[in-house]
Amino acid sequence: MLDSHKTYAAYDPDGVGFQIEHLAEQVRMAWRDSRGVALPSRYKKVSRVLVVALGSSALSAELLASAFTKKLSVPVDILRSYALPLWVGKDTLIVLLSFSGSTEEVLSVAHEARRRRLTVAVCTTGGALAEIAADAKWPIIHFTSNEFAGEARYGQGFSSMSVLGILRAAGLCSVQDDDVRRMRQAMGDVLDTCAVDVPTKDNPAKTVAEALVGRTVFVVGTEHLTGNTRIFQDQIHTSAKQFAFSLPELNNHFLEAFTFPKNFVKNITIVMLRSAHYDARIQKRFDVIAEVFETMGMEVVDYVAGGKDAIEECAEVLQFSSFVSYYLAMCNKINPRNLPVVTAFKKRL
Repeated sequence: MLDSHKTYAAYDPDGVGFQIEHLAEQVRMAWRDSRGVALPSRYKKVSRVLVVALGSSALSAELLASAFTKKLSVPVDILRSYALPLWVGKDTLIVLLSFSGSTEEVLSVAHEARRRRLTVAVCTTGGALAEIAADAKWPIIHFTSNEFAGEARYGQGFSSMSVLGILRAAGLCSVQDDDVRRMRQAMGDVLDTCAVDVPTKDNPAKTVAEALVGRTVFVVGTEHLTGNTRIFQDQIHTSAKQFAFSLPELNNHFLEAFTFPKNFVKNITIVMLRSAHYDARIQKRFDVIAEVFETMGMEVVDYVAGGKDAIEECAEVLQFSSFVSYYLAMCNKINPRNLPVVTAFKKRL
């Protein structure tokens, strides 16, 4: 099925596969465009960063917060709410991130931040958020997604790299052009083995997708891949319309939670995101946890990231999980772009 062009013609009329194959191009374009942003001197005096975002955009912020910890000189927090927390002040750089520029919560915070004359930067494709930024004279990275990303969940490259570009301009991160080049190379290596035209027998993403059909999926990852773990879950939910759960931490209460109902574990597949860059103690725990899961009757699928460091691996796993969720949507015979339940829900609000 996954090796037939008829499958993609039938279930991907919007070209989602094309967008996934061009994630590395998103990274290149967003990083290039971020060079044009100029920040006032006060932006370089902040002591922490708050990214205000929802949904897939917020997950982009989680990706960079977990994968770039050794490149960031200040803590990065993420807010998914209509109002700013009490601790936010002049020493906080607020990054308003909305792919569409129309996210309610982000717009609400934008108005509050403007009233309070706080330090704000914006990343968006346009919409009301871009208008507010222009009127308030806030620095903005106004990225143009073109055909490479129709919406936030397929625009992780644009969103994450735009925020990273703001932080670089503020002198808050030490990411270099070579780091971005290596990210793109890592994504390209995945593309070589996981693209649509690579047959299933040679394609690890198609193989994993087929193993997940009809299964309840638990994605396990930690440390620099924590953000990837959350994104992988979201991709399975929104693209494949299938239940998944991410487990950045499971050594304690989560292990006990698989005891009841008695037949619960029979339909579970655990996808373990492994890395040689995890702390040695974490790597040992992964080995033990995999044995525990298998003893309990669950299926375990390993993906071993192969990057030279955390930055390469976050890019590699993002590309891989994007392909897996896409192929799972094809196996489920569903258009990955359509969100019928979410659309119906929003119409009732």
